[in-house]
Order: sequence, then structure tokens, then C-alpha cells
Amino acid sequence: MNNTLWLRWRQPLIIFILGLLTLSMMQNFIKYALFEHDLSHRVNLPLDVNDANAILISTAINNLLPELSMTCSDDDIDALRLANDTSTNIQFLQLVTTDKGCSIYGNVAPVGDDSHARHKITVGNLTISPYTNNRVKVIYHLTNGGYVLAISEPFSQLLYRNQTNKHNIAVYLIYKDQHIHLQSKKSLSETYQVFQKSLTQNFILQVYATKKGIDDVTKPDIAFINLFFVLILFIFSFLLGLKNTHQKTVKSMIEIGIRRKEFIPYYQPIINSLSGEIIGCETLLRWHKSNGDIIPPNAFIDIAEKNKQIYEITDLLIDQVTADISSLKGLDDQFYASINVLPRQLENQTFATRLLQKLSEHEMPNHRLAIEVTESTPFTDLKSAKSVMQRLIDNDISIKLDDAGTGFGGFSYLQQLPFNTLKIDKMFIDTIGTCDVKANILNAIITFGKKAKLTMIAEGVETLDQVEYLREQGVYLIQGFVYAKPMPFDELKTFINACKSNDDNCLACRLD
Repeated sequence: MNNTLWLRWRQPLIIFILGLLTLSMMQNFIKYALFEHDLSHRVNLPLDVNDANAILISTAINNLLPELSMTCSDDDIDALRLANDTSTNIQFLQLVTTDKGCSIYGNVAPVGDDSHARHKITVGNLTISPYTNNRVKVIYHLTNGGYVLAISEPFSQLLYRNQTNKHNIAVYLIYKDQHIHLQSKKSLSETYQVFQKSLTQNFILQVYATKKGIDDVTKPDIAFINLFFVLILFIFSFLLGLKNTHQKTVKSMIEIGIRRKEFIPYYQPIINSLSGEIIGCETLLRWHKSNGDIIPPNAFIDIAEKNKQIYEITDLLIDQVTADISSLKGLDDQFYASINVLPRQLENQTFATRLLQKLSEHEMPNHRLAIEVTESTPFTDLKSAKSVMQRLIDNDISIKLDDAGTGFGGFSYLQQLPFNTLKIDKMFIDTIGTCDVKANILNAIITFGKKAKLTMIAEGVETLDQVEYLREQGVYLIQGFVYAKPMPFDELKTFINACKSNDDNCLACRLD
């Protein structure tokens, strides 16, 4: 297999295999959970057999007793038949007195009294015992020695007759310390998993299931769950693989771009809205591919940061910016170009050393270069960062906090680190003239900047109304489309020359 292909798909493949192994190891747990859920479903179905009166058939018998003369007369037989026909739980009724018997079939009592059977449940005057075909026999003992006998409908809802071999599942009805079996009996040679559910306060349905029984009952559900899980796992792994492929592809393309020096600076001027003078510019990274395409940072910057390629790109940018700016002639003494760096770069003295070396190599005055630090990622070592930043400031390189108020740290950085300039993010500028709550935040930022004696630059300014509002608030340094879009170096030179010659194209947005 191609090594690059293996590296791209290794993580998704490992995740897919681990997922399958996890699913395999959880099969018994899933089956037991499904069986438990199935039992709960059977017990909770809204059928009469789940009610205590249905199980004991006591309500029907109690309602029947006042209608009987206990003589097995024709009226008694009719009463038995009527009770049998109107009950949803009773399949057969008979009455036995001290000297005769009758049933729904007439003057015959075909079912014997098993009240002395070993397997039975006794509740007051009632005796419950198992009967054929998954039914129970309920005997209500009369005070004169007779009894009323009822045979229930089969407990099909609570049983598993058609889903597995009858020896794989045994079902018992338990009342306190008494029990009867409703389906099969436990075998001493089998190993069972025990499940139980309360039918009423005193009656419990207890199910003994072998592994084979659980497998048979849960087979349809477990097949669906396995298929669903494998499908989801495959889709997730496949999408992860595609993402990795994209990132690996972009990473490889970035490596090529670094070798070919395709990463170039675009410059966006910063204008003093009072004088119309250009006081500096921010350097914005662009990827100018060999085929002529210009790729914006949001398409690659995250991957470059993740793979630490951003350091090499920053070095390329510093090289180009120092070369560009040092080639400009007749600049105002205050003019500078700012470069964006990550907080972690400012935590390393090596970065400061390389930066100062580059300035020296190009014979560019240090104050011509400024550093902008974004809040998109946090500082992790404030002590080291403060040391590096102070070193740069001591060498006439100003440090600006970019996108203030939008990311990590916020204004706490201004209290702990030696920033001298605050850049107000476009997110707050856009609230000018609106009812957005962030408009109050903008005013608070400006007030804070004044009290902290920080230079303030407004970013993303697009309208004259915004320029005028900011001027009224004491913010005069403006960066945005209202004056100029980011531009390549050749266009920057033209723009600067136009400003120096008071060209209307440059100063059309000036506020007098």
C-alpha cells in the first residue's frame, strides 16, 4: 500500500476496527439489555392480564358469587355462562358444591380440584396453580366446603412460546415466598440469566433464560442494532478519512508553497481620518499559487497552525515584508507595517532573535515593523511572553493586541502584558448606528483604551458614518474598505505615492 495513502487512512481504519471490537465485546450486554426491555414491554402492554385482578380472576368470581344459589340449578349454570362470556380473562368456569357439580357445559364438573397440589399460590380463599397450555387455574374456596373454579386465558403476552425452544426460557409467577411456573420449568443442567418485573405490589414475573433463549428472542433487534452501528461507524470513519485526506493534501500543498515561496504579503493601509495621512499598514497573508490563484488565509491557516508550518510561513512573510518596506523611499518617520503572529511565537526568545536579525539584514529601522497578536489562541506562558515582548519593545518594535475582546484573555492581557496599541475588531465596528448590545461594548472598549492611554485602531471600517462616529469618540486611526482594501506591494506603493501627492483617489474618504 502507498505509504501516504496508509498514513491518511490509518486513523479511520484503526477507529473502525476498534469500533467493531467494542461492538463484539458488548454483544452480551446489548442482548441482556434488549431482553430486559422486551420483558418490560410485555409487562407494560395495556392488557387486562397485567392487572392483579386479571391474574387472580378474583373480580369476576367475586361478582359472580351473589348470582349463585350454590345448588347447580339452571340459573347457576346460566350465571356461570354469562360470567364466562363477559370476562376477557376467563376461559372456563365451574361450581362444585358438597353434593354436586356444574359448569358452563351443564351439570358436569370436568376439572378436578388441585388445591392440594405442591406447586401453587395461596392468597386468602384463593388457590392459584399452573394449568395446561400456559394457563392458570384459580379456585375460590367457599365456606360450606364447595368452590368456584376458573381457568384463565393463556398468558401468551408474557410468554416466549414461538420465539425459542420451550426449554430455553422458564417463566414463573411469584407471590411472596410462593411460586408457580407459567412456561416450562428450570433445568438443573442449564445456566440461566434471571430477569424479573413487578406485575403488582405483591406479584412478580420472573423469567429464567438461557444464552440460546436470549439469542433467539433478541435476534431481530440485535441484527438491526449491529447493522446500524456498523453503518454509522463506517460513515464516521469514512468522513474522518476524507477530512484527513483533505488536511494531508493541504499540508503537502503548504509544504510545496513554502518551498516555492508562494506565501506573500498583502497590505491594508491604516489612515489617520483627521489628516488623511497613511500612518502604516497591516500585513495580511495570501497564498499566491503558481497557477495564479490567490487563496485566503481561512482556507489553510488552521491546518498550517496545527502542523506548525505557520512558523516557516511567518519567516517567509517577515523576509518579504522587511524587503518590501525597506525598499520604499521617502516614508514618514511614523510609517510601519505590522505582522500577525501567534501568542506561542511571542513566548520564544528565538522568534525575537530571528526577527531582529531580519531587520538588521535588510537595514530596516526597527520601528518600521510592528507585531499584532490575535486573541484566537491563548498565551500559555505569560512570564516568557512578557519577557519577549519587552525585548521587542526595547528595540523599538511596538506590540498591538488584535481583535480585542473577541477571544481568549481579553483585557486581562492588557493588564499583564506590555501592549501599547489596541485594535478594535470589525464585529464591534459593525454595531455603529444599530441597537445591538455590542454597541455598548464598543463604547466601553474605547473608554478603556483612553484611560489606559493606548493607541486605538478601528478595523473593518466600511462607511463614512462609521468613520465620523469613531472620530467623535476620539478614534482617528482607521483600517478598512472605506479607505482601501488589502493590496499587493506594487499597489501599496502607488497608494502611498497618491497619498503623498494629495491625490483625490486616496483622500476621497477624508473627513474635513
